[in-house]
Amino acid sequence: MDRIEQLMKDAKPRVEEPRSAAAAAAARSIVYSADPNVVPLSGHGTARRTAVRAVGVALAAAAVVGAVVVAGGMVAPQPEPAPAGTTEATAAPSGTMTEPAPAPSESQSATTPAVLTTGGVPCTVANIDQLMNTPARAIEPIAGAEQHYYTVLGCADGWLAYSISDDGARDLQLDGGNAWYRIAKLQNGRFLFDLQAPWSTVFTWKFQALNNDVSQNGQRVTAQEAMDQEFAQKGIPVELRPRLVGEGPAFAP
Repeated sequence: MDRIEQLMKDAKPRVEEPRSAAAAAAARSIVYSADPNVVPLSGHGTARRTAVRAVGVALAAAAVVGAVVVAGGMVAPQPEPAPAGTTEATAAPSGTMTEPAPAPSESQSATTPAVLTTGGVPCTVANIDQLMNTPARAIEPIAGAEQHYYTVLGCADGWLAYSISDDGARDLQLDGGNAWYRIAKLQNGRFLFDLQAPWSTVFTWKFQALNNDVSQNGQRVTAQEAMDQEFAQKGIPVELRPRLVGEGPAFAP
């Protein structure tokens, strides 16, 4: 028998037959309990009422503890917090898909060079008129079938330089071939090449390099120096030379 059952048994009221005065006195001197926590007291059952209250308190405490244990078992376990510096993945809304952007094609990534302009006029072969050294002195644009023979070298401040290919010089039967660069000036929204004007032609870089040949001309100058001298002699602004015909060869042969 455990301690609680003993206390409850002791707390159960007893109905006894009347006793003699001596027996009652003897009963008051002995506590009917083997519990060492119950002490004999004089009076009318004070120790027994104290034991009853102790049993009630013990039962109440046991009930509270049991309720806490049961309630604790019913609570769902909480998830542990994620480690610092991490985030939970968010599910994408159902029915939606995100596709990667298509990579740009080569045609999209390639950049088209801007067409040179001067005075608001595009520097193209189609905008060149030629005044040839003929009795009629007619001004004619370069024919569309012949435009592929010509290449614009550069333009600046109303001046334009262009060249003709070997095939063009041969097919058009030009005197002197392609030994010269042609120079045109902007007039009335068109570039005019006037063969009779002193500024109409300059030697190409190939022939400018011949000025460095002492056996031919007895002098030694660079191709750049020779080109600048010709620009100055023919009235073409020397400072425009790099923008019209380029920098020339890196060194003379």
